[in-house]
Amino acid sequence: MSSEEDREQTEGQAELDSQFLVFAGSEEEDVDFAKVFWNSVSLHPPWESRLVSGDIRQRLKVANSSQQNARICHAPPAVDTRKDPFLLEAYIKEKTEEKLRYLEKARKREDIMELLRKQRAERIKKELLSRPYQPKHTPKVQSSTAADSSEEACETLRSLRDFD
Repeated sequence: MSSEEDREQTEGQAELDSQFLVFAGSEEEDVDFAKVFWNSVSLHPPWESRLVSGDIRQRLKVANSSQQNARICHAPPAVDTRKDPFLLEAYIKEKTEEKLRYLEKARKREDIMELLRKQRAERIKKELLSRPYQPKHTPKVQSSTAADSSEEACETLRSLRDFD
């Protein structure tokens, strides 16, 4: 059946080629080259842009029979009471291990904080020792020329107002 479909497809392609490939006024050799070129061109998207790989078979699983689903949905779950003590013991063990991990993290955090406090105290002690040997920082005082110039400007304004 596929050979019949292939034959029909090639016939349909040949019919389309005969209708749309027209090279009026061209040499026979150029027409042959052009036909070979246009027949070889494929306008498929590149392999990188395809969403589905051709070699992977993507198919959904076959659904189970409806009778099994009905029975599963309405049947009460079987409770195994023999597992309860083991599950409870495992749960308690897991919680205690988790608590121990948190306590260990808290202890490490306290150790780190103590180390930081110690380093800070040492740094402050060193700064206090080196303070007498550091250059003195004096606040900048406005120069007398700036104060004199502002006073002169005020006097000039007063004299101009008085002049009027």
